[in-house]
Amino acid sequence: MNTQTYLIVRWDTFLEKINTRFQESLKHAETACSEQLVETDYEYETVFRSWQGMKAQIHELIRKIDTVWDGKVMPEMRAMGDFYTDEAAKGSQLNDSLTETLFSFERQLEGKLSRAYYDHAIQSADKKSFCTQCDAKLAIRKDIFRAQYISCPYCNTVNTIEPDTKFMKLGWGIIDNIAAMNCQKEYAAMENALSALHALRKSERGVAEWASYENAYYHYWEKYFQERIVLNADAQERYVAVMERKRKEFENYKEIQTK
Repeated sequence: MNTQTYLIVRWDTFLEKINTRFQESLKHAETACSEQLVETDYEYETVFRSWQGMKAQIHELIRKIDTVWDGKVMPEMRAMGDFYTDEAAKGSQLNDSLTETLFSFERQLEGKLSRAYYDHAIQSADKKSFCTQCDAKLAIRKDIFRAQYISCPYCNTVNTIEPDTKFMKLGWGIIDNIAAMNCQKEYAAMENALSALHALRKSERGVAEWASYENAYYHYWEKYFQERIVLNADAQERYVAVMERKRKEFENYKEIQTK
């Protein structure tokens, strides 16, 4: 094996090891976070902080690709000839691929953890729901995460019910994560349409290309906000306003990109 071949094989082996460790890290993170959620009695914030620490370590693993390339591999290859440019592309492609995979994994992980939290917390909905007058059990709405005013079906007393804290936390981002997970297919389509748009020069981005991204963009956000409404009834009254905001964001982005 000549020196050039040896350097390429060594670089390929290093990249493969990085990819393997990356995949193992994702599996470990999902298992660890899921177990910690149960062990901490569903302290979602604690698990989220743990995930942030794990994610930082995974980012360091990805950054190692550039560190090793710049500090060791490139100087050795460069001294042997211009073949190093093709080898540099391997590292860049893996870096981009792992970064994109990590982002997608995080969306899914947060969705899964939020779903597990939701399934646990929703059981506490009726824990404190009793009439203050006759002590009859009351049924609170499970798609509203705030104080509720409920009339007792037996004595007609209007009760102000403060649901369990864990239940009310469902409306503090948990619902959003679940909605995002449920719309992963639409989100991927939107991202693919945007990537296709970015792959073109500005002069090549015609009506059809912008329409493709625009359709995918609105399809995703409409599906996302509708998913939120299913789980959180209060989101209904904000639907028109948030969709209008998304329309303005799209128009502003298009205006900037077409200048």
